[in-house]
Amino acid sequence: MEPQQTASKDGAPFSLDILSLTNEARNAYGLRRQEYGRYRHHCTQKLHRIRKALGFTHGKDKSFIARPITAETLTDERYLHILLFQAERAWGYAMEIKALSVALDDTRKQSHYMNRLKKAAKTAEQLEALCSTKVGKVDVRSALDAQAYSALMAGYVLFEAQNWQGALEKFSAARAMYDKLSLAGSSHQEALCHATMDEIDPNIRFCGYRLRLAKDGVVNVEELVKMSAANKGSGSDVLMREIEHLIAQTRQEKAQDLDSISWRSHTLPLKNAKLATSILAAQETAEELNSLASSTTEAKLEQFDKVLEAFAEAEKTVKKALKEDTAAAAKIKSSKSEQNTADLHMIATYISYSSLRHAIERNLLLAKDIYNKLEGDQATTDRNEDVQYQNLVKAYDNVVQNLTTIQELPGVAVDTKLSSEVENKLLYYKGWRCFFTATAYSKLARHVEAIALFDRAQSYATQIRSGLGRSFSASSDADSFNVTEKELQDMESKIRGRKCQVHAAWYLIHGEDGESIDNKMSSMSLDENTLDEPALIKRLDTYPTSITSKNNPTVPHLVDFPPALQPIPAKPLFFDIAFNHMDYNHDLLAERAGRPKASQQSDSASGGWFGSIWGRR
Repeated sequence: MEPQQTASKDGAPFSLDILSLTNEARNAYGLRRQEYGRYRHHCTQKLHRIRKALGFTHGKDKSFIARPITAETLTDERYLHILLFQAERAWGYAMEIKALSVALDDTRKQSHYMNRLKKAAKTAEQLEALCSTKVGKVDVRSALDAQAYSALMAGYVLFEAQNWQGALEKFSAARAMYDKLSLAGSSHQEALCHATMDEIDPNIRFCGYRLRLAKDGVVNVEELVKMSAANKGSGSDVLMREIEHLIAQTRQEKAQDLDSISWRSHTLPLKNAKLATSILAAQETAEELNSLASSTTEAKLEQFDKVLEAFAEAEKTVKKALKEDTAAAAKIKSSKSEQNTADLHMIATYISYSSLRHAIERNLLLAKDIYNKLEGDQATTDRNEDVQYQNLVKAYDNVVQNLTTIQELPGVAVDTKLSSEVENKLLYYKGWRCFFTATAYSKLARHVEAIALFDRAQSYATQIRSGLGRSFSASSDADSFNVTEKELQDMESKIRGRKCQVHAAWYLIHGEDGESIDNKMSSMSLDENTLDEPALIKRLDTYPTSITSKNNPTVPHLVDFPPALQPIPAKPLFFDIAFNHMDYNHDLLAERAGRPKASQQSDSASGGWFGSIWGRR
């Protein structure tokens, strides 16, 4: 027997958690092993139990009386369960038919399958109508959950009918609603929403593929969802407003439990409810970046803009709180009020710090995208390189400005570890800024300026190495500004390589012809010390630093650049040519080796005309 549930008291709305109910029933009754017949049988029995408990049976045979569920009938939330499991039973029956005959070659089975699927979509539509905000029988979240469920069932029908555009719109609408609902519920409800979105994504990709909406052979789900949402009418705007209102209510409830935040070994109490809500909203928006790991750069940049906007709102809230605290402290001062003021200032520093960190990540993402288009896999030949490199320099310049602002935040200078990390990271990105500025100059054939900037970049790398010494940290903490050994080595390697390229380009244009190659080779010394290979390797490892040119003192260059000709030990091509002039007793050697004597034919095969040239084997 189903537990007795009466109508909600004082006209309070019902709550219907469709995802939780269907997920629990599907996992418990067969769908873990794709037993759709068992699940359909469970839905039938559950419907019978609910109808019997409510006294809402139809009767049998001649006494059958259809009793539809209307808004007037809806005095108990179990009436909604009837519609839900009717839709689930029809859907389970359709999946059972499809599982028994995957190809559905039989026309009657195909028709039966589509009829059951349409029955599920029609029942889900009735459930949506009863759960609408106009009827007012359920809460907002249940209404949105019912709309998403109805859109999903309708999408299945359109998908099987090969109406790809209609199916894409329905699936996109359902996914957008589940995406928003994941932010307005418990952790269990959030997990269910994400699992349902994972089930919808393959259908959206297939619809996009059939509609030829793929970009570079890849169908991006987020972009398709946005395109579908943009093409909808005003009803979608009302729905999104309801969702945002629900998310705001949920955040307020969560903010009541958020009484403090922890940042760099500081525990900061949150006594202002509005401030706690704004900080929670910014944190949740920032966490959404983790779900965009495989998304396009445009989608990530758009999410970064939302994060920065959320932290900007939090900054406004904390400034207002500081203003109110200052006005209150002007009237009455105490030891606790001073501590509250200090905590508010620290919270303001935390918000500004978090905003600047995300601004740095955004600029680095933009710089990486520009770099890939210039020198990476996405590089093209029809680009305006000098302008593009200027954009890259601008991105790193923004990073440098953000780090400088972090240094100036109250309390950062007191934190010795943080201050040291920020200083090293500042030098690191200044080095990259000089590197790409020098590259931009080299593209304009301004080699002297480029070499000077490469030297400046190398000096930044030297400062980082001297400051860190051997104590490189491999910490992967998201709140760390550490410069790793690998990052520094990569930077130094790129500076050296690009600097040599610019030197070579300068000498190709301005270098003077010296003595001929013949004279240089005739003057080489082939003594034992010169041919010492370890000595040569050591000489290459300690390649000289830059000095001024003999011909032009204003032009920095490497010592002996271009590199002077030097003899190196080499293996002659015909190193065993003396073998042809030696006579060995091959029969005796073969006998000592335990082999039969070499035949005359083998002797002649090893000699001959080619053997006299290349040597005998």
